[in-house]
Amino acid sequence: MTNPTKKKIGIVVSGASGSVLALESLKLLRQLAETDPTLQIHAILTDGGRQTASLELESHEQALLESLPDHLHDDRDLTASIASGSNPLDALLIVPCSVRSLSAVAHSQTDRLSIRAADVMLKERRTLVLAVRESPLHLGHLQAMQMVTQMGGIIAPPLPAYYLKPQSITELARQNAARLLSLCGLPVGDLMQRWRPETPSQS
Repeated sequence: MTNPTKKKIGIVVSGASGSVLALESLKLLRQLAETDPTLQIHAILTDGGRQTASLELESHEQALLESLPDHLHDDRDLTASIASGSNPLDALLIVPCSVRSLSAVAHSQTDRLSIRAADVMLKERRTLVLAVRESPLHLGHLQAMQMVTQMGGIIAPPLPAYYLKPQSITELARQNAARLLSLCGLPVGDLMQRWRPETPSQS
């Protein structure tokens, strides 16, 4: 019997603030992989991503960023499998996504594996989600977002769902992570809380 085809999902951790979003995304991916042996997790930690994680996460949480993926790629390694259109990921999520990474994707500045992998997703017409973490935005940011959108990418700033009344930053980040993974085509199911307005009473 042949092995089932692997579904490959990639996470890029850039240097924007929001390392907890990357951590919760990887935790959810690992949780999904435990019930789906065909799911394969790839990750790239940029230099900026590592530096920000060292400021925002505890040491054991930083270690999880490297231990949760099945494959951890060096951002300088342009010979990695996911740098080729003949071996692309099924979906790639940049979370958090810095303006530097957004701009590099918009202008195809593929001198790093993280941007090359994103470029591959666009040229192969596969899912690319950018969880851009910046505010306020100037015209250059908006134009870069427009360019990526026109090329087929999805711009998804990780905004809080206040109506869920989150009790902690981790809970808030986990909801955002589930939403982002759903945009990558993953069946997050009950991992994501959904808006369920109360039915108005009949008078």
